[in-house]
Amino acid sequence: MTSPEEETELTVDLDHADRFYTRLRRKIDGWFERRGKVGDRIGEVLLLLPDFFALVLRLMRDPRIEGRTKLELAAVTAYVISPIDLIPDFLFPIGFVDDAVALALVVGRVAKLMGEAGEAALEEHWEGEASALKAVTSVTNAADALLNKRVVKQLRRRFGGGESSSGSGREERA
Repeated sequence: MTSPEEETELTVDLDHADRFYTRLRRKIDGWFERRGKVGDRIGEVLLLLPDFFALVLRLMRDPRIEGRTKLELAAVTAYVISPIDLIPDFLFPIGFVDDAVALALVVGRVAKLMGEAGEAALEEHWEGEASALKAVTSVTNAADALLNKRVVKQLRRRFGGGESSSGSGREERA
């Protein structure tokens, strides 16, 4: 159980994250306005980033999600909000691709950990066009083509349980 102080702290962090989501959506929309409609993979991944971020925030508020899973969600939220990560956000747009991949990996883990209940929770909170799991698959499959192999490996280790897209990795337990 969390204390009232911890719940208040989490609420404050979620409020900050909500504001970040609004700024993120504006930045991506502005990029597309300047660049026009793009059909490339980076564009597809960028369009999913705000949807993944909103999904993670909603999952953090969902009482069906267990404490340890909420910690993973909080960790990926902190990663995305931080301007300095594996690929710094000032290297736009590629600096946001690693954020989208990190979010997709964690969302995929939530679905795996919770089984059908996790899939239902994802779809309930998802606002994207395709299903949440199809979006996860799309972004994680694009990761290898869009990002450096070392970056993808680090993201999978941090947020995906160590699994690789080829299935050669195994979840690492401490």
